[in-house]
Order: sequence, then C-alpha cells, then structure tokens
Amino acid sequence: IYAREVSKPTVVTVDSSLADDVTKSVDEYRRKDIFDFRPFNATRVEFTRASGAALPFEKVKGEAKDGTEPEDTWRRLGPNPTDAAKETMDALLSRLSNMRAESFVEATANTGLNRPELTVVVKFGEGKEERVSFGRVDSNVFAGRQDDPDAARVNATDYSEAFQSLLELSK
Repeated sequence: IYAREVSKPTVVTVDSSLADDVTKSVDEYRRKDIFDFRPFNATRVEFTRASGAALPFEKVKGEAKDGTEPEDTWRRLGPNPTDAAKETMDALLSRLSNMRAESFVEATANTGLNRPELTVVVKFGEGKEERVSFGRVDSNVFAGRQDDPDAARVNATDYSEAFQSLLELSK
C-alpha cells in the first residue's frame, strides 16, 4: 500500500494494518470495558435494584495469623449484615469487571436506562468510583456509564449470570 502526504511529492509504502485502521468505524476505537475496576482493587460495591433496595458490600482487610498471608473478606453491610460467600462474591466481581460492550446505541434509544433494573457503584483504587446502570428491553441488556452519553449493549447471558450471583449474595 502506498501513501503520500498531500504537501510533499514523496510516495512511501505503509503497512496494510495502517490502512485497515483508517477504514474502521468510530465504534471500533471506543472503550468497550464497562467497568474500570478489577476484583483485586475493589473496596466497596453497592447494588441498587429497581425497587430502590440497596445492597452494599465492603472489603474487610484480613489479619495475618501464624505467619500466613492475611486473606481479605467481603461483608454485606445491610440488610442483615453478614460475611459474603467468597466464591460467589469473587464470581460476581469477575463477571462485572470482565463485562464488555458488544455495540453502542444513542442515549435516546429505547434502552431501559431511564428506569434501570440495576445500578452498580464501585469504589476502588485510591479513591476512584464508578457508577453503571443496567436496563433491559426484551432480550437486550444495556449499560450506561456516568461518563458516557451513549449506552452499550452487553451480553445478556453475562449480565444474567452476574445478577444471579447477586441474588445468591442477597439471601
């Protein structure tokens, strides 16, 4: 593939991947990760369902015993405060943090985000916080980030599995 800068007569060869990049749509360059946090750096997660019921969880630092590595645990703060099942919480955080956009739609589209089914607020790292709302229309699930005016369509199965883990933790 050959290219030439308009202001110069010189013609150069370029790698075909550069030409491929130029022809991609804008959506190919958008951030596709729904969440920025990772399970290891999350410190607090709050889930709010459409009914308005909030379910907050907070990471509790473990203490070293007999020279062993301390193990952090997750605690459900309310209602009925209790320790969260480690495997279920790990699965939930992993599913959320790995969720990616399959496509994007304009914010004015019918996404269900005007009445979210679930809103997730995650605190992580050094004082970072992100809020993502999820809406469902028919068999499609959409995610809306607080810093993106458009909505992302996500895999409905991934969302359903994460929601199922949340239901297990709310018992």
